[in-house]
Formats: sequence, C-alpha cells, structure tokens
Amino acid sequence: RGRGRGRENRDVALLPGLECSLKLGMPVIVVHDGIPMPFQLPPGVSNEAQFVFTIQSILMAQKHKGTLSFIAKNNEGATQEKLDFRLHFSCSSYLITTPCYSDAFAKLLESGDLSMSSVKVDGIRMSFQNLLAKICFHHHFSVMERVDSCVSMYSSSIQGHHVCLLVKKGENSVSVDGKCSDSTLLSNLLEEMKAMLAKC
Repeated sequence: RGRGRGRENRDVALLPGLECSLKLGMPVIVVHDGIPMPFQLPPGVSNEAQFVFTIQSILMAQKHKGTLSFIAKNNEGATQEKLDFRLHFSCSSYLITTPCYSDAFAKLLESGDLSMSSVKVDGIRMSFQNLLAKICFHHHFSVMERVDSCVSMYSSSIQGHHVCLLVKKGENSVSVDGKCSDSTLLSNLLEEMKAMLAKC
C-alpha cells in the first residue's frame, strides 16, 4: 500500500478537481487507476491521499513516474495545471519489523538454506548506538542480541523472506553480514544499507 505524503496549497488559488495518474510498469500494478482526489485544496490547506498497489516482486528497488493534474482557480479565472512526481519503492520498504524468538533465529542461521552476502563501510563518525537505531528505523529491523560491538538483527518481508544481519563496529568502520531467503533481495538490501551508512 502506498500512502501519499501530505501536500499544502501554498498558492493563492483554490485547487478543485485534483486527479492523479500513475505510469507504473512491471512489477507494480495499480489496483485503482485514475483516481480523482476526494477533496479540494483551498489556499494554505494541506491534505493527503492513499493509493493501493499490488506488488508482484519485491526483490529490486523501483522508481515510477506520476502526474497530479488539477485546476487552479483565482479571481482572474481558471487554468489547467499539472505536477510531475516520482515514487520510489525501496527494498527496505517491503520489510516488516517482526519479532523472532531466539531459538527460531538460531535455527535459521544454522539451517544452511539462506544466501549470504556482506558489505563494509569506512569513515563512520556516528555512534554505534545511533547507527543501530537508524538501521532499525529506516530498514525495519529488530535487535536480537548484542555482545559488545556485535549486534544480531532480524526482519521479514511482506512475502515471507527471512533477513538476518550481523552488524559489527570497527574502529572507524561498520560491516554488515547478511543472510536471506533470496540472494537478489539480500544484495539489494545491503546496497541500500551501505548507501545509508555512508552518510553516517
């Protein structure tokens, strides 16, 4: 499910008749196409809308184009306007912070059924505690165990993939060892995490 971010009408014109069209390719299917917005936007007012999507594959991040069409009415008349935008579906957006019992987590790691991959980022300036909080918040992981500068984490996808992480803090670096039910999903998740860690 995609939720539209709140938008404020910062113009002096009334915006009635808003309609959103999305140009989405595979593997995303719009469940409701050409939805008119159920509201008007007077000047200085904000509102938000929700869109429902069916996702066929969550293994790769996706970017799609959209257009918001609207009529701007003021004292001089009305004009047809449009606003182009992009929707970004990251792989992390398909993860759900999921509780996992320690014995079930251990069995996952020992099963031999999971693909493995790793990334390392140098030049880390953020504290390890704050870095872990960012991983939990932005990538939807929960902490399973922490021993000194090593932390085990777990999450699952909306399609049931298991994702296990071992995050290790070096002197000025962080390494992330990952295991997942799908190697493509794991590789893309770690690339997203690497990009985030590079800003820390």
